[in-house]
Amino acid sequence: MIIVSTTVFNGVFVMSSLPGTVLGIKANNGIVIAGEKRLTYDGYVLSKNTRKVHPITKHVGIGFAGLVGDAQFIIRALRLEAENYKLQLEREIRVRGLAKILSLLLYSYKLAPLMTEIVVGGYDDKGPQIYVLDPVGSLIEDKYVALGSGGPIALGIIEKEYREDIDIDEAEKLAVSAIREAIERDAVSGDGVDVLRITEEGYSLREYMFRRETS
Repeated sequence: MIIVSTTVFNGVFVMSSLPGTVLGIKANNGIVIAGEKRLTYDGYVLSKNTRKVHPITKHVGIGFAGLVGDAQFIIRALRLEAENYKLQLEREIRVRGLAKILSLLLYSYKLAPLMTEIVVGGYDDKGPQIYVLDPVGSLIEDKYVALGSGGPIALGIIEKEYREDIDIDEAEKLAVSAIREAIERDAVSGDGVDVLRITEEGYSLREYMFRRETS
């Protein structure tokens, strides 16, 4: 099911567990955002190749768990805001600046929330940064985060292995390992991992496809 569970808050239906797994890890020389690749609906796997991590600018990107349509709307809006910012001020928007714009966008839809949990990460003159946002725009900076229905499993792996001095290559390996573990236990996560790496030089995307082992 794409809606794992719902609750009612102030008369509004809100998902208490959003489908999928996405995470962000802050390293000493960059950030990693990673997400699995499965899209499901009503118990049926619609796609095994859904990308849930996306660059917004050369130095800022996002990852999401939840409804793909809502996330696609957010991605288009953020890219437009980032381009307008660059045209007006002749420099790229900072990581927290983009996260704040997203926070305001999500809050503006609080009566009918966009069903996504989002990681924003990037690198600017303040170094690497990771932010997490819920469907109504709460904005928190952290060293690492894991979201979605597989998030609690992935978070347990990250907490055990994370170090303050972790570098981006180690962070990437940790991210892939954490999502692989989440996929083993979460039915709506699966098939592979997309990894967005962002450093001072810019971003790169990598893909890891998982093949189910048969005995």
